[in-house]
Amino acid sequence: MSVKITLLLLSFCCISFAQESKQQKITIFLDFNDKLSVEYSINKDTTSTSFGIFFEKYQTKEARDKATKDHYNDIRDRNSAGLPDFSVNLYVFSLKPEKLNSLDCIDYITVKQFRENNYKTTSPTYIIHKLKDGTYLKWKTFTMN
Repeated sequence: MSVKITLLLLSFCCISFAQESKQQKITIFLDFNDKLSVEYSINKDTTSTSFGIFFEKYQTKEARDKATKDHYNDIRDRNSAGLPDFSVNLYVFSLKPEKLNSLDCIDYITVKQFRENNYKTTSPTYIIHKLKDGTYLKWKTFTMN
């Protein structure tokens, strides 16, 4: 009887793993020069980073400042914790990026496509950006709320 249970559990694990591995992970190409879409922070040894992709309605500093001011001027909001969310935030902790020589065979989307897809993320979501030397870094990121 225990052999049947073990085989059943093993089969379930294999099916679950197969389904999980088939899920296509999202990879987003970020242009760090696009200050209206992206903000980022990368530590010196590149093991910890954060990327923020602004929601369209908050992509300008003026819009974020106005939302913050409105938040503090509204008694209901002022007494609540936190500020409005201005962006989707993706983080890397203690993990170096993969260096790529080209984007051949890499399936990725742009920030515009990410927005059109209602800011959908996967776990993990990959971030790619281009370095000055023409190569790319690919980060394995996770969202945190």
